[in-house]
Amino acid sequence: MSGQRKPLAQRRAEAETSASRAAGYCALVHPEGGASCTRWPHDDRRHVDHYNGRKQLGDASGTEWFE
Repeated sequence: MSGQRKPLAQRRAEAETSASRAAGYCALVHPEGGASCTRWPHDDRRHVDHYNGRKQLGDASGTEWFE
């Protein structure tokens, strides 16, 4: 292997995206950070993180945004 290694932060971000996609998620990261789309791959511009950004534990979805 020649050349320089990617920085740890970049490798970690790529691994997180890869794992999310393997789980069947869209995985698009929110522009402000702190959330990523947990919907299945889709054609519309609506993205939802069902886990982060919920106001109460029983809420069905959390952070929502559009591309």
